[in-house]
Amino acid sequence: MRKILIGAASAGLLFAASCKEHGVPINITEDLSKDSTSVGAVEEPQKKRVLIEELSGVRCVVCPKGAEKLKELETQHPGRVSIVSLHAGDLTTPLSESHQDFRTEDGENLLKQTLGEKSGSKPSSVFDRLPFGNQGYKYLVNGYMDWPDRLSKALDMNPTTPVNIALTSVYDDAKEEYVIEVTVKYTKAVNEQYALNLFLTEDKIIDAQEFSSTNIQEDYEFNHVFRKSITPVVTGKPILPDMDTKEAGRIYWCRTTFKIDKTDEKQRLWNPANMKVTAFASIMDPNNKRVIQVQETKLVP
Repeated sequence: MRKILIGAASAGLLFAASCKEHGVPINITEDLSKDSTSVGAVEEPQKKRVLIEELSGVRCVVCPKGAEKLKELETQHPGRVSIVSLHAGDLTTPLSESHQDFRTEDGENLLKQTLGEKSGSKPSSVFDRLPFGNQGYKYLVNGYMDWPDRLSKALDMNPTTPVNIALTSVYDDAKEEYVIEVTVKYTKAVNEQYALNLFLTEDKIIDAQEFSSTNIQEDYEFNHVFRKSITPVVTGKPILPDMDTKEAGRIYWCRTTFKIDKTDEKQRLWNPANMKVTAFASIMDPNNKRVIQVQETKLVP
């Protein structure tokens, strides 16, 4: 794929466009930035995938064990898990040996405003934003030994989903931008308000990780690293907010485009070939933020 890393983007900006209702201070065109709705045949519900949002840090000496546990869970439940690793809160300041800073403003806002924690112990994980927390946390499950139990509970609670999600990502060589399309299909009538969330993550990042005060591994491989939220990170993008009830067969479609800004200090280090787009629908309720369904795809097919 030619021209993978993109130049000539506006300084400090990630997005070239976004879904119609998500305002971004950038010139957009209607044909590349829109959403729509229709009604079609009712589909069989997809099997539920579980979103795991992990808190990690380059100075967290136990976090590599947590990463191993997540890899184990992926293997045990193929196609049923999507992972996002947030470097937010404590123990995330880059080491002197670090090449990259994995901290993001979006990640900090997600931790504080969505999960309601100033920091949180590490490694910790959140499962579908269900109130499975321990040690005084509502959502955060501290200690990787409890993660298999929480994942099993999340899968057992919701084996299927009231919305099916289809997700694609392609690169437009002519315009030097990525085009992401999401289709949400309701498999039953729903009265709750859902939000669409689009996250960017990156795998296979080689950088420094602390294992102890005397052991810094400079060629450690980081995976699922959260890079950016395309939709508003705290609220997501409301799906058909003017409809009180979305009947079975209701279809919501959204297209968004964005560019990677090679002039940005952090974005210029991103490797699109190793990046994924994670799309999920979540309930828009301060007291119930459960993730309804999640799908993922490679940023570069």
